[in-house]
Amino acid sequence: MNRSKGFTLVEILVVVGILGIIVVVASTIFFTTIRSSSKTKVLTTVKQNGDYALTVMERLIRDSQEVSSSCTSGMASIKVKRFDGSEITFSCDLAQGLIASSSGQRLTSSDVKVDTCSFDCNCPAAYPNCASAGAKFYPKTITIKFTLSQLAATVRPEEEASVNFQTTVSTRNY
Repeated sequence: MNRSKGFTLVEILVVVGILGIIVVVASTIFFTTIRSSSKTKVLTTVKQNGDYALTVMERLIRDSQEVSSSCTSGMASIKVKRFDGSEITFSCDLAQGLIASSSGQRLTSSDVKVDTCSFDCNCPAAYPNCASAGAKFYPKTITIKFTLSQLAATVRPEEEASVNFQTTVSTRNY
């Protein structure tokens, strides 16, 4: 009996078909992992910026002596007076897409932008006119709300990240 030392056409087609399926599955897993990784990176950057801005504002508002009336609903700034007499204003500049303090400290990096922002005060009954212009007051609570997203616009939806931040701060000196 004379046998040849080669492969038949059927054997070659089966092996090529199996290898093709393995390559397609492996590349799908690889690209899914890459997309997931870039979404996680963008989301982490946005969350870190928002958490930092909230932490700084919460700490200074909580330990403030006085809060000025620019804290009415819809306004994008709030002024706090510290016990050492210094005043700090926190503002959301939607045109530039940042949150900053009057001390020149930018609370969000250049990698993210502010989409919406508001500071709302819950005034105590003892100060019924606390939201009027120029009034000084001691609000019971201040609600900080803002939305951050990544600055660079991308065409891939898996790389888009937008996070809403909200917290309520109670002043210690109320």
